[in-house]
Amino acid sequence: MSKLPVSVGLKTIDKPGVPALREAPASALAPLENAMKANTLVQRQAARMLHNSVLSAGLASRLADPQVWGEWIQLQAAVMQRLHQQHLDWRQGCAILAEDFALIRNANTMSKMAEKQGNFFSQWMLLLTNQGTSLFELMENIHVDYGYWASQKIPVEASLPVPARTA
Repeated sequence: MSKLPVSVGLKTIDKPGVPALREAPASALAPLENAMKANTLVQRQAARMLHNSVLSAGLASRLADPQVWGEWIQLQAAVMQRLHQQHLDWRQGCAILAEDFALIRNANTMSKMAEKQGNFFSQWMLLLTNQGTSLFELMENIHVDYGYWASQKIPVEASLPVPARTA
C-alpha cells in the first residue's frame, strides 16, 4: 500500500459515503457550465494581472526608494521559498511512488497485481493533481499579495484632500 498521505477512493467528492453509481444523472448542460466557469475564472485572473500591471507602472515613480526595493525582494524570497518547498514535496512524492512501483513485482496473483498497479496510478494522479493545485494556489497568492502590496505603495491622489475653491 502506498505511503502517500491520502488514498483515492471511488466515492463522490460532494457526497461522502454515497457511491458514484447511485448519483442522480448529471445535467446535460454540465460540460457547458464547467466551460463557462473556467472562462469566468480565466477572465478574473486576466483582470487581476492587468490591474497589477497598472500598479507596477505606478510604482515606476518609486524606483529610487530603498524601502520599496527591500519589500519587493522580500516578496520574491517568499515566492522562492514556496517554490522550493513544492519542489521538495514533488521529489518526496516521486521517491515514494518509486518505492511503490518496486513493490508491484511482489504481487503473487493477478488480482493483487491489478490492485497494486491501480493504486500506483491513482497515487500518481493524486501527486500530479496536488502539484498542479499548489502551483495555481501560489500563482493566485502572488497576484493577490502583490496587488495589495503595490496598492499600498502608490500614493492615491483621489484620497488626498481637495483644496477649497476661493471665489
